[in-house]
Amino acid sequence: MKFGIFVHPKRPKIHVCDILKVIHSSGVSYSKTDPDIAIVVGGDGTFGYYGRTLPIPMLFVGIKDPNILGSKSVLAETYFDRLPKVLKDIEANRYSVDERRMLSVKCKGKITDVLTDVYLERGIYAGCLRYTVSIKSSKISFTDYAIGNGVIVSTSFGSAGYYSYPDRMKTSNRIRSIRFTDDKIGICHIIPSFLIRERNGRTNHHNMRYAVPSKSIIKINLVREADARLYSTTKSSKGIAISVADEVTVTQSNRTAKIIRL
Repeated sequence: MKFGIFVHPKRPKIHVCDILKVIHSSGVSYSKTDPDIAIVVGGDGTFGYYGRTLPIPMLFVGIKDPNILGSKSVLAETYFDRLPKVLKDIEANRYSVDERRMLSVKCKGKITDVLTDVYLERGIYAGCLRYTVSIKSSKISFTDYAIGNGVIVSTSFGSAGYYSYPDRMKTSNRIRSIRFTDDKIGICHIIPSFLIRERNGRTNHHNMRYAVPSKSIIKINLVREADARLYSTTKSSKGIAISVADEVTVTQSNRTAKIIRL
């Protein structure tokens, strides 16, 4: 069994040389070109990026950041200070592989798979976004009309992340548990000041966060031009500029990510 190292290409939280020292001291094998298991060290953004690009099983390793506003690594399965023991456990086959379904995001003619979440949010813009979120499946069909900071669409695996921000506003405790199962897709509006749902010709108020069947087709459209950005589909932290002419379509992907559980 060979382990590979994967970190943020520009801002690694731990230098590759330090991770290599742990691998060698643990007595396990390392491969730069054809690893069997990926050791992904970093924060949730790094986990999300490699989660959608690597086909091999991945161990998400977080860093205990003493900074109050430092990395929280919600999706980490373990932490770097425990890595020597964890590597030995994996070498001894004391682990399982959890296959988690991704999202497929289509925008501007490109399709990208996402492991955690994708979200439309304000860029450099003082006003709120005006947008719609349309849901269509064999069981339900409706449209949300919203004025707010944007909207998050989340997988089950990513549901303890940005999707759970309303829970973090109520408690100081870390939220690590998955909020719904893989047969659902989560939707959460970001601080909406206006939110109405139209269904079967009728309108009503409803919750800002909910889950829909995984086979749903989700379409997001701006209804007024603004500096809006779509995040989590590229390496860039600046996202993709979205205009009224751009429709964002989100469905369940056929791909899964292989996540190591201890």
